[in-house]
Amino acid sequence: MLLTVVLLLTSVVSAAGTIAVISVPSGAAVWLDGTNSGTSTPTTIQSVTSGTHIVGLKLTGYQDYAQSVTITDNATTTVSASLIALATTTAEMTNGSIEIESNPSNSAVFLNTEYQGKTPLTLYNITHGTYRVLVQKTGYQDWSDRISVTAGVRTEVYAALDPEVTDTTVVTTLPVTTTVKTTISRTSTAKVPTPWPSGTPTPASPISAPAIIVAVGFGLVVLRN
Repeated sequence: MLLTVVLLLTSVVSAAGTIAVISVPSGAAVWLDGTNSGTSTPTTIQSVTSGTHIVGLKLTGYQDYAQSVTITDNATTTVSASLIALATTTAEMTNGSIEIESNPSNSAVFLNTEYQGKTPLTLYNITHGTYRVLVQKTGYQDWSDRISVTAGVRTEVYAALDPEVTDTTVVTTLPVTTTVKTTISRTSTAKVPTPWPSGTPTPASPISAPAIIVAVGFGLVVLRN
């Protein structure tokens, strides 16, 4: 009984098949039942349940491709597709494209100062000429280069951004010099001038006192007469 259960479980688990998908040209995105498988041709999709499924292919510049396939248990079903190119317009013949990738990804892209989107990014219908590509991301130094676009040619750009360098500020403490002003008192040796009057005695008048009295008396006599 146990052996029968094991065989039934093995049969249920292995009830799936494989799809091998190839295309010309290669590199087409593979879709299964309307969901992107995340792979591109050539590829193999494992563990596909038995029954009918729709395999789709998408590639830029080519018509979408779809095919119905029947999957059988424990078998590989092959899908081989020749993709049909879309009609080429005059603009596509005279213009080119730019494919831009960066490290790190999700970086902002500017073409001649005009924002275009974030990496990885492909710009289509770019007229022939020279352009300046600028790639920016926070925390990294700007990357820029001049490229030439040629009609009908895809120009590939890879930008490797360098991390920003953080400046380290070094604080240097300078010694403080204190200046002490010293005042020296000096005793003056200059002679002080002698105040006026000087110490020399004034000579006495040569007219004596008696003579003065006689002269006064004589004057009075004259006045009476």
